[in-house]
Amino acid sequence: MKGPGDTARLLLTVLLALWVFAYGYSLFELSALARSGRPLGEGLDLGASIHFLGWQGIAGVIAVGVFGVSRLWPREAAARQLGNLPLGLAFLLIAVLAALVLTEGMAPA
Repeated sequence: MKGPGDTARLLLTVLLALWVFAYGYSLFELSALARSGRPLGEGLDLGASIHFLGWQGIAGVIAVGVFGVSRLWPREAAARQLGNLPLGLAFLLIAVLAALVLTEGMAPA
């Protein structure tokens, strides 16, 4: 089975590069939040972490595009499997944030 053409390869490469940039910059914003002196374990403060969440949102939107473009390759192709990584990390972040929100009220006072 023949794979997709050069246009799809270029699109996937550009989308992956944009996703890596957005994801990496969100981690930079998270490290800036850690350097601010506020302990990260003091609960979820959305005001202080809005830059991190914003860049993760951008990375999540790009991850959907990466996933869609990677479906052009055959099932056993490495490019198709690589397309699952960004979307999987986005779902993992959503699960972690949901767990933080749900368990925040359960901490002993």
